[in-house]
Amino acid sequence: MTAMHLNSTGGHSRARRALRRTIHVLRLVGDHVMSVGVGVTVVGGIAWMANHATEFAPILNITDNMAILLILATWGAAALVQSFAYDVADRFDPDSRDGDDLWDATTVFQANAADLVEGADHDDVRLALQASQALPALHGLTEQLRNEYAKNGEMEEAAALSGTVALLRAAAQSFGHHDCR
Repeated sequence: MTAMHLNSTGGHSRARRALRRTIHVLRLVGDHVMSVGVGVTVVGGIAWMANHATEFAPILNITDNMAILLILATWGAAALVQSFAYDVADRFDPDSRDGDDLWDATTVFQANAADLVEGADHDDVRLALQASQALPALHGLTEQLRNEYAKNGEMEEAAALSGTVALLRAAAQSFGHHDCR
């Protein structure tokens, strides 16, 4: 496997890292806010039922209708926070438009690998991978990327990619795509 260390250019790499971390935190908030809302509702419901039985704290003396409204308000607030967190993360994510199509392709490859684990016909998956021309396309993309680095004088990155290009060429050829040179 070829190891590659791409240098980030420009002085804004700290800002991009901070933005990526912020986006990550926003996505985590979006992922978990509903669970927190359910937890708050469950704890509040248990406290309300315990208070209803013991009449310990007068602040928890609420009607059934008010309890339903509080549950709905908690769910609504969690839904708003979730939507807001995802929307802000999507809007400001520096990588949201970089390689979306490549992320989609990766998702498909991972789904096919999971299908194989689940018992999918390995011949069908192999034939689909071969027919998709994915390996020659990946070879061509990586080769062009290497050429762009070389054209810009970034020879260390170009050299690192040369090994990857050779491996992808061999992989494409092993799948019958002998036109990869």
